[in-house]
Amino acid sequence: MCIACAETSFGFVARQPSRRRFLAGAAGAAALYAAARTLGPMPAAAQSGKADLIIENATIVTLDPTMPRAEAIAIAGDRIVGVGTRRDLEALRGPSTRIVDAGGRTVIPGLNDAHTHFIRGGLTYSQELRWDGVPSLALALSMLKEQAARTPAPHWVQVMGGWTPHQFREKRLPTLDEINAAAGDVPCFVMHLYDRAFVNKAGLRALGWSRDTPEPFGGVIARDGNGTPTGLVIATTSLVSLLSVFAKVPKLSADEQIASTRHMMRELNRLGLTSLIDAGGGGQNYPEHYQAIARLAADKALTVRIGYTLMAQRPGREIDDYRGWLASAKLHQGDDYFRLCGAGEYVVWAAGDNTNFAKDPVTQPPIMEEKLTEVLTFVAQNGWPFRMHASFDYTAQRILGVVEKVHQQVPVDKLRWGLEHCEGMTTRSLERLRALGGSLGLQNRMSLDGEAYVEKWGREAAEDAPAFGRIREMGIPFALGTDGNRAASHNPWVGIQWLVGGRTVGGLRHAAERNLMSREEALRAYTANGAWMSGEEDKKGTLSVGKWADLAILADDYFSVPEERIAQMSAVLTMVGGRVVYGAGPYASLAPPALAVAPDWLPIGHYAGYGRQASHDAGRRHATADADDGRALAAAMIAEAMPTVLGADGRSWTLGCGCGLL
Repeated sequence: MCIACAETSFGFVARQPSRRRFLAGAAGAAALYAAARTLGPMPAAAQSGKADLIIENATIVTLDPTMPRAEAIAIAGDRIVGVGTRRDLEALRGPSTRIVDAGGRTVIPGLNDAHTHFIRGGLTYSQELRWDGVPSLALALSMLKEQAARTPAPHWVQVMGGWTPHQFREKRLPTLDEINAAAGDVPCFVMHLYDRAFVNKAGLRALGWSRDTPEPFGGVIARDGNGTPTGLVIATTSLVSLLSVFAKVPKLSADEQIASTRHMMRELNRLGLTSLIDAGGGGQNYPEHYQAIARLAADKALTVRIGYTLMAQRPGREIDDYRGWLASAKLHQGDDYFRLCGAGEYVVWAAGDNTNFAKDPVTQPPIMEEKLTEVLTFVAQNGWPFRMHASFDYTAQRILGVVEKVHQQVPVDKLRWGLEHCEGMTTRSLERLRALGGSLGLQNRMSLDGEAYVEKWGREAAEDAPAFGRIREMGIPFALGTDGNRAASHNPWVGIQWLVGGRTVGGLRHAAERNLMSREEALRAYTANGAWMSGEEDKKGTLSVGKWADLAILADDYFSVPEERIAQMSAVLTMVGGRVVYGAGPYASLAPPALAVAPDWLPIGHYAGYGRQASHDAGRRHATADADDGRALAAAMIAEAMPTVLGADGRSWTLGCGCGLL
């Protein structure tokens, strides 16, 4: 749904339903959940007191303080029944117990992405050409050219977010000329974070754009001297300016979107991820845009546990969304693989701010407090946790003022509510948050956009973006997420590397020493902390007896691999609920085979997952990059990418950095 008109959807095909259609759809979704098959009986071995499977000869990092390390783990049904030495678990070994030799490899709790946009991202994942982790622009453009040659009409080549020019050897963005040369007559859409998008000439023809095409809501179209669109779209005040273009790109069929979601789950499993919290998204209406994932949940086909929040879709009418949803949807509705866990990350659109670090915060309208008070009071009265987007401290201050007011009438300190992103949050705001029992959902957006943050706000501010040291000292609960797969990559290891080293993917060290984490702390931030955020700390997050058997055997030893190689980590075996969902090498036969890629022109059938294209020396090169070069690039991006805009009066002007070019 476009927040400009509050009626036309963007990013998806379906339109905002009427209240009657909404309630009917919600009832249908509830019936779908109710019809989901319950888990079958526990296997015979588990019923007999013996383990179904034992992993041994391993270095097991449990994150359980009562037993931090172990060498074997026993599983019965979907639970862990023993952790310790091989000798400790001998009594659990039965005649039908399967033994998995880890070969000395490291075993960790399954990773948990505490803030991502998987439900939306899964629908288009298989048709996206991902540049995440690609080490050079030359290689990225070569991939684009190859994909254009195999993409049939009416489909487009799509390059979405999760990449940055700082990762490239060339240290720059592609030009429109380069994109036009690579894609040729095949329409192409290349989006850089929520910053800008490039549309090639074939795409402009398909869109029917001309000098009469109006500016998109929240952005501008770069034009030549005659007023004709060049193909560059700049987001100034809203990401809708980019997504409204992406909405016009042809989508896959419903069945192909389900297959696409399954492909993305397998990629997440390859990375060792077993759980996530979906933060909703613009145009992600409930229940119609949850049908694909609900169908997979009903069919017991999920290989990732999903907790999801419901995000308001109609600016100015958010209270109507939540009244309708709470009339039919129940908190924690679903099962252990797919469950509703609250409201957010936008509960009121007027309370949000921009996602680009290199521009001034968007000033929320005066009506924000009134609307937010109305919605938060309603959801708190119904016991729903809520989460809100706040990149900058100015935004956090105003939101906290509302929460303090609501708390006087309806206590919120037991709801596990919180703010998301919070790179610019000050000590005073953190104190106010703590007093209200709030928590923080933090992401690694600085790993992609740290250079722009330094250029705009200064090195001193960037040292505490976010202020992890202060947050830990204050005892504020927090968890890490990726914000994948547009604002950042969906690969959690990118964030873990950033937590450990404080460097962007371009090599700029921005974080102060006080804000770095040990490898174990970083791992906990992407596992146990996320389990607390969704209220499931008694079920997952550590490898402890009685918890779900959600784990990953890693291809490399996370605790000894060079820091610059952490982002390249992956699993050789991933297990969710005692079920092997991914296996590679000697463990491939234990997992179900990969789903065939169809149609065969889809990019995921031709390019490997994150970072497999990257060479090992790319990491070493990034680790030694000159910090001044990173800031110079950010300044050059601001200076060089200011398009000439032709106004309605015929006069031309240049978009200045104060309008938030990045």
